[in-house]
Amino acid sequence: MRPTKAGQVVRFHTPYPDEDPNMIYHLLYLDDEDYPDIRKADIKAMCSDSSFLLIDRVNLEDLEVVEFDLKDLLGYPVMIIKEDQSEVSGKVYQLYQDKIVPELHVKKGKGVETNVKLTIKDALGSLHTGMLFVTPKVKSKNSRTIL
Repeated sequence: MRPTKAGQVVRFHTPYPDEDPNMIYHLLYLDDEDYPDIRKADIKAMCSDSSFLLIDRVNLEDLEVVEFDLKDLLGYPVMIIKEDQSEVSGKVYQLYQDKIVPELHVKKGKGVETNVKLTIKDALGSLHTGMLFVTPKVKSKNSRTIL
């Protein structure tokens, strides 16, 4: 599927031989030009070993949207943002979709908002439903740091 909006996670559908075919990118910007065959996109590598990540400008037609399997999140410690904008940490208790085309929106200095709806169970056993919020410092008792 061709990318349609900023925030989507993408990869090259036909990478060059020296490129990692599993490398994924965050789509930062799409040109809004009237020429669909030559539209450009700004992308930034995700999960790279490099400490300095560059923004690349590429042809939109070279990219495809990445679909993620969410089943591995069950039981994993995460943070969500509820409808009232409160943040709650806990372990994933329920998924609303098995697979999703994620959309990521960076909140500077805080983390990344996603379109992944989850129900979590907090340390007191209460259930909370909201959207997955990825931060560099989410921890729960007896768990590893996420990201």
